[in-house]
Amino acid sequence: MVLQELSKVLASDYRGPKAGVTEPQVLKALLVIGEAGSIGRGKLGSTLSIGQGEVRTLIRRLKDRGLITIASEGCALTVSGKKQYKSVAKVIPWGSPVNGASLGLGRMCYALIVRGRSAKVKKGIEQRDAAVRFDALGALTVFFRKGRFRVPLAAEDCESKGPSEPWIAIRAAKPKDGDTVIVSGANELLDAEYGALAAALTIV
Repeated sequence: MVLQELSKVLASDYRGPKAGVTEPQVLKALLVIGEAGSIGRGKLGSTLSIGQGEVRTLIRRLKDRGLITIASEGCALTVSGKKQYKSVAKVIPWGSPVNGASLGLGRMCYALIVRGRSAKVKKGIEQRDAAVRFDALGALTVFFRKGRFRVPLAAEDCESKGPSEPWIAIRAAKPKDGDTVIVSGANELLDAEYGALAAALTIV
């Protein structure tokens, strides 16, 4: 459902200005509006790091898809938009900057928990490649199984050797057995976050 709705917002045959945003940016916009309740165009644009023209086009498309309403106080989710937001929040229940220096993924790291979905991960290469396409320097995908963080296709326990972070921070978010964890890294935090979202979109 998430991918279908993002694809509709970004559809190339859409009548109107060409979308200058990406799927991770649309996903973040939905999360930001949902968490804020209501947000102005300027703040939304700065949060997403997109220009005025791009944010106007994004808002127009979200409105045309029936996902948001626009009022003097800003943009807010419609009933349909809230349904989409809850769907996303159920699949991606947690995301946060983390200390991932030990992973060698870049100066800044951002981690996401993707509920379940481990069956959709093969080697983690697809998630890494998706993150890199959106300016991340790399991404690590691991499974949470039997209380431990493990690399796909290996019995390696990510916590057994080396620094305890970012695993302590991720563990504090209370992942469940079968969850997938993605840690994306970049030189800028927003690039790391977009990389993590792009990686998550390959398995949701």
